[in-house]
Amino acid sequence: MQLDQNPFFRKTITPWYDSNFACWVLICSMVLVFCFAVSGVIVAGDDPKLVRHIWFPLMLTGLSGFLVIKVYVRLNIRSNNE
Repeated sequence: MQLDQNPFFRKTITPWYDSNFACWVLICSMVLVFCFAVSGVIVAGDDPKLVRHIWFPLMLTGLSGFLVIKVYVRLNIRSNNE
């Protein structure tokens, strides 16, 4: 006899790294990284010697902003399903 892998009467267990608290900690830390990267873009844009290295803070800004949006959407979908 096979066990039902997804019984309707059980709530799915989320791992600790995907809990609401861990997601909010990740969002807060990525907002800090985003602010740090924006300041790096400003500093690199002001100094002509650093303009060729502006790609790194721009990439960091984009990736941290993308991660904040992605985790926030995940939290929003999860809260709407409950």
